[in-house]
Amino acid sequence: MDVLLRLRVLIWVLVIGLWAVMVYQYLGEDEAELAKMQRIAPYDAAPPSPPEAAAGPPPAAPPPSDPTLNVLPSSEHSGPAPRGRAITAAPRRIQDHAAAPGADVPAPQGFVRSDSRHFTVFAEQYPASERFIELIESLHSNLMLDLAPFSPWASNERTTIFLFKNQDTYRRVTGRPAWSGGASSVGKRKLYVYESEELPGIVAHELTHIYFDGFFLKGVPDPLWLSEGMATLVQVERGLSAPNWLRENLERLEAGEGFSIEKLAAVSSTAGWPDAKVRLWYAQSYSLVRFLIRTQYRSSFYKFSAHLRDGRPAPEALYRAYGAPYTRLIALEHAWRYELSRAQTAKLDAQ
Repeated sequence: MDVLLRLRVLIWVLVIGLWAVMVYQYLGEDEAELAKMQRIAPYDAAPPSPPEAAAGPPPAAPPPSDPTLNVLPSSEHSGPAPRGRAITAAPRRIQDHAAAPGADVPAPQGFVRSDSRHFTVFAEQYPASERFIELIESLHSNLMLDLAPFSPWASNERTTIFLFKNQDTYRRVTGRPAWSGGASSVGKRKLYVYESEELPGIVAHELTHIYFDGFFLKGVPDPLWLSEGMATLVQVERGLSAPNWLRENLERLEAGEGFSIEKLAAVSSTAGWPDAKVRLWYAQSYSLVRFLIRTQYRSSFYKFSAHLRDGRPAPEALYRAYGAPYTRLIALEHAWRYELSRAQTAKLDAQ
C-alpha cells in the first residue's frame, strides 16, 4: 500500500511538473517577445518642417492621370477596414505591373524619396520626417515577432510606401473612397497612406497584409477570416493601435455571441453587411487567430498556414498542424469557446 501511495505521488509530481514547464514556455515566449518589442512613439501627424528657403519652392503635386508616376494602385487594390460607418473588406490580390518588388525606381513627380533599412518612402512635397522613419522601422521590428517566418525576404528587401500629405491628395491620386485610410499592393509590396493620427495602426494593418498575405501569393489564397484576423491581431498587439470597437465586440463573444466557425470561414466579402455584424466578424476573426497562435508553438500556426497555401482543406490543415483533438473545425470552435468562457469566469471572479 505504501508503494502504491508513493507511485501516485510520483505520477502527480510528474504531471504537475510537465504542466508547469508548458506554462513557463508559453508565458516565457510572450515575455521574451515583449522585451524585444520596440517602443512605438505617439504619432500626431504634425507637418514636417519645410526645407530651407534656398532650396526653392516645393514641387507641384502629381497630376492624378499620369500613368508614368508609378503611384496609382491597380483597380484590385486593397485597404484596411473603414474607420467610420461601415467596414468592408476589399479584394486582396493585387496585379500592379509598374515595377517588380524591390525594384529601384525614381521618385515620382511631386514626391521626395527617402530610404531606410527596410523601406523606400516617397513622401509628397517634402522628405519623410525622422519621426515617420522611426515609426515604420519600429513597426517592422515588432511585426517581425509574428510574421518573420512568412516573409523572410523582409530582412533584406525594402517595402515601398507612398505617404500623402492629406486624405484629399491621397484620394485624388489613388481613387480610394472617403472611408479609406490606406491601401496596399501585396504583390508589389507597396503601401499608400496619408498623414493622420491613425497612421501607426493603418501602416501596421497594411504591412501585415504584405508580410502575411504575400506568403500565399504562389499558392491558394488565405481565407478572408485568416487574413483580416491576422492583420487586426498585429495592429492591436504589435502596432499598439486597437480599433475603438474591438473591446465591445470581444465582450459580446465572451457572452456567447458570434458566428459558427463554418459560417465565419465561408465569408469572402462583408460588403453590404450592417456595421454591428461586420465588426463582430472582425473581432471573432481576430480572437480565433490569436487563439491559434497562442495555444501551441508558433510553428503549428505556420504549418497550418502552409497547408492552406498548398491547397489542403481547412480541417485537414488544422489536424496536420495541431494534432488531436483538432480533427474538425468544430473542435477548434469548442476549444476557443472554452477559453472565452474561462476569461469570462475570471472576470466575474475579479469583480
